[in-house]
Amino acid sequence: MLSKFFVCTIVATVLGTIGLMQLLEAWQRPAAALPYPLEAAWTDKEAAEPARNIVRWNTLTGGQPKLVGHRGEKAFMPEHSRASYWQAALEKADYIEPDLAMTKDGHLVVNHNEWLGSNTNVAEIKSLAHLRTNRTWTDNGQVVRKDNEWFIMDMTLEQIKQVRIRQDKQYKWRPQHFDGIFQVLTFEEYLQIVRNATIDAGGEFGVIPELKSPKLYNQGRSYSRFFEDRAILTMEHYGWAQVSAHVNRSAHADLDLQPLRELPEGVQLGPSAWQSFDLDTAEYLASHTRSVPVVALLGSLPWTFTPWGLDKLMQFASIVSPWKDFFVAGADPVFQANNVSWNATDIHKMGGFIPPHELVSEIHKRNMSVSPYTFYDSRQDMAYLCQTNTSVGGFCPADKADEFFYFFQQGVDFMFVENIVEASLLRSRYADRLEYRQ
Repeated sequence: MLSKFFVCTIVATVLGTIGLMQLLEAWQRPAAALPYPLEAAWTDKEAAEPARNIVRWNTLTGGQPKLVGHRGEKAFMPEHSRASYWQAALEKADYIEPDLAMTKDGHLVVNHNEWLGSNTNVAEIKSLAHLRTNRTWTDNGQVVRKDNEWFIMDMTLEQIKQVRIRQDKQYKWRPQHFDGIFQVLTFEEYLQIVRNATIDAGGEFGVIPELKSPKLYNQGRSYSRFFEDRAILTMEHYGWAQVSAHVNRSAHADLDLQPLRELPEGVQLGPSAWQSFDLDTAEYLASHTRSVPVVALLGSLPWTFTPWGLDKLMQFASIVSPWKDFFVAGADPVFQANNVSWNATDIHKMGGFIPPHELVSEIHKRNMSVSPYTFYDSRQDMAYLCQTNTSVGGFCPADKADEFFYFFQQGVDFMFVENIVEASLLRSRYADRLEYRQ
């Protein structure tokens, strides 16, 4: 086992002083500081066995939670850039996440927002100034309006390739000296990076693309699932999906995918999963690529946090991914804080909102995994309601270690994380506590 000194030497330049001090404190923190008894993590039979034993987590499989590099490793590199994905691979993320959008000429590209002004230099490119516009659309039942922006759906791939990615300026601790270097990537380029990282960095990295606003990108296309099918065919070509139902291949005859780099003997690709907030799209992906688990992203649909709602989700979703505060504050306070309304009578008929401390177990009862989002760099606010609203009772994490240990104890199966090094060290520390029963 690595000594504390050796670990700190490796990661000090990555974590910074604040993050390193928090991790050292977490390494030494007694188990009594956990929000729930650590003893609940093993059975009475295991408690009678020798102190060091096989570690069993509270996850659905009993294995340790998987860490998903949120937009790659955005804590240190511009998000969704080539460097961000490689950094995530070098830090041994279990999965590396892209967000998918589609250009005017039908190319799948990787970007979090439907627009480019937030995280690129597009406003500085005079030849693209005429593309700035306003848009209103409905996204998963919520009306979205964005003014004075450059929307990916209005731009060709050639135009988008003129743009360079940069860090969000509000997070001053993130390195800014990589700004202006990296292009916006295509989905195919992302898959090539992960495939190359699998070969060159020695890890079976999972791919987990999120299809953003599919109804928006399907507008004006030859049929209503153009966006989804284009993603499916690209994943199939790169070996991360098998088509299990009819896909309109003839509509994608222009999809000119590159030859594959051959996998060396003994090397295999990592796992894959789909994710989307659009549950219609999630269900479509589940039915058309049955070998690929589907993540149902949850945040603004009250019915999904009821027993009836989970019963509906289990018909197609393998993984349920709510915003993390649903496990801390609970559905009622979170929806109120975000001005989401619901019919109390209908929710009561559906079994009521599931209490936050029971949400993981209720999802597991239906044989679905749990993947909360998003766990930030320790230098960033954790964004829980209880930090600013004293009326929100129950457990409230004091720092990143408290936060992670709470979710580990709950039994989450996946975690969308930023600063993968911090997350990995906290996972290792919790594993030590389980192994040695500290």
